[in-house]
Amino acid sequence: MKRNYAILAVAVSAALLSTTAFASDTIGNPELKQDRKVETATIKVLGSNDSITYTVVNGYAMLGDIALGKHADIQKAGAVKVPLIGDWTEATVSQSIKVPSDNHMKSASRWPNNTVYYTYDPNLTQRKRDAIQAGMKLISSKTAIRFVQRANEPNYIKFISSGGCWSYAGMTGGEQPVSIGDGCEYPGIAAHELIHALGWMHEHMRPDRDNYITVREENISSDAKSQFTKMRPDQVDPVGAYDMDSVMHYPTWAFSANGKPTIEPKDPKVDPKRLGQRSDLSAGDVASLQKFYPGDVGTVELKVALSAKELIVDQDKAGTVTLDLSGAEADLKGIKFSVKSDNEAVVASSGVSIVATQGNQRSVRVTPVAKASGEANLTITATTTSGKSVSTSLKVKVVKDTSGGGNGGGNGGGTNPECKEAQAAKAYAGNALYTSCNRVSFEGKTYELTLTYRGKVHTNYYIYGYMCKPDSCTKDKPGSYGGMSYYWTQVGGDNGGGNGGGNGGGNGGGNTKPKCDVTIDTSRTYQITTAGMRKSLVPAGDTQGSPTILWQDGGAQRWQLQRNADGFYAISSVGSKLNLDIYNGSKNGGAELIVWPASSSENQQFCPRASGSSYQLVARHSGLPVGIGSEADGAAVTQSATGSNWLLTAK
Repeated sequence: MKRNYAILAVAVSAALLSTTAFASDTIGNPELKQDRKVETATIKVLGSNDSITYTVVNGYAMLGDIALGKHADIQKAGAVKVPLIGDWTEATVSQSIKVPSDNHMKSASRWPNNTVYYTYDPNLTQRKRDAIQAGMKLISSKTAIRFVQRANEPNYIKFISSGGCWSYAGMTGGEQPVSIGDGCEYPGIAAHELIHALGWMHEHMRPDRDNYITVREENISSDAKSQFTKMRPDQVDPVGAYDMDSVMHYPTWAFSANGKPTIEPKDPKVDPKRLGQRSDLSAGDVASLQKFYPGDVGTVELKVALSAKELIVDQDKAGTVTLDLSGAEADLKGIKFSVKSDNEAVVASSGVSIVATQGNQRSVRVTPVAKASGEANLTITATTTSGKSVSTSLKVKVVKDTSGGGNGGGNGGGTNPECKEAQAAKAYAGNALYTSCNRVSFEGKTYELTLTYRGKVHTNYYIYGYMCKPDSCTKDKPGSYGGMSYYWTQVGGDNGGGNGGGNGGGNGGGNTKPKCDVTIDTSRTYQITTAGMRKSLVPAGDTQGSPTILWQDGGAQRWQLQRNADGFYAISSVGSKLNLDIYNGSKNGGAELIVWPASSSENQQFCPRASGSSYQLVARHSGLPVGIGSEADGAAVTQSATGSNWLLTAK
């Protein structure tokens, strides 16, 4: 059962269930075990009117063996989001300031090129490593999925032993932990967690499950009811018939409050003991894996994949996508690339450069012909020294500069063209849910919301008002969350020129975006420290969404700067390639500084303005510098009206 959800499957393991290595008849379901001391909390689900009750285990918000994230983070946000899983290759990546950008869609995805890279924690026992290898073989012997020990690839699984059996679902990017803890040392358990990491969830939550099983809610523990929720058809990608034998199915007694069954097959011929097996993949599991990771079993083919099928850039601005490679080690050595454009007048073949970044990935930089606009289709071919070759394609759209006229009326005095009719405005409220075409009154003016997902306007996704205030969350400075992009447009006569004259002449009369005139050598890497006690700016975890903090790290953290045409800098961690990003930004300060996958968002653009012998890192979207509350180890780094001085020391 393919699941379209990127969530963390977590469980606190029981004691070792058997002393016989890999005895399939004694495996049980250690990933479902919980601490007896149960703390619960209720939270709204972002994008809907639903609420869920979850348990808190080791600081994680969990639905049984499915964790939604860290409890503190979810409560602070006021809602929980669950990003959709899709192909690693996005349909469209917009790097144009004129087109709402779906910035964060790589936060969860299937692994490109059927290849999962992995490494071990040095403290992992040989018994656990053997179970992991056997679990990998259960998958790779029946599918085209390959597990390759990591050299220096940027996206990989790290097997650890931490609080039982658990895994993220889908590829999250960077280092991705999978725990095979005490009691989990069985091939079937390892395979179960690896299938989570490949992008799957549990079978019993299928939208068609009521045709095949009966969920006995009266027997389920009160704190575990939410995890038996039946998903909507638009939330999943079911493959084939319902699978009682799936290695991803819950057992019949899962989370029973009274020892009675919580899941019963409707067909009396089906033995309930079949449910929840962890011995091997079922035929249905194999068919599902083969559908989403197609290919011949046991082959090691040369493969390439781009992070987007379509790239949108502005006239006279360059854009980049990532190319992922896989194949036999000998094939990847000395590989060469060639590019052919079908419209040399828009993007010349010579205007595409492909350079090594980290491990198996390459950066593809596309520079359109000066002053050109339109479309070009690029064919990128990789060729090995032995003559093998494989190609992929990329459509490039170059958006024409419409300064001084653009779209005429635009959104300045009218409604979103997707809206069938104007809605009555309601008073803006931070805790209210809003979607495209909703109108609010705010400080005597009327605003209309546009919300896009993957570049298309939607009315079935929602945000909370506090995520996008009408006076600061605009088309030029949209908010973004979980792949959505959203902004308010003032409507009615008061907006006059507004954004109506196009982005070049919008906002009432041809104002140009500010530039950052500071020049820093981008060929170097930097240590960023406070000017006072010289403590380093570091990510708490150097994984997506981690907050940045101060730490006495001895200069281990390195940052790379990349400058755009307006002079502003993206600041990325050399280790993870994640960018500094303003989270929940506003013009009033207080927003967190986190690390997040690279995008063209203004939240990831900074100007290091000189301040004495050091700099203030000023965020482009608000004009506020980043600062700290104290210089204690672990102090949070936030956007602040006062700011702090930072030393950028080249290394």
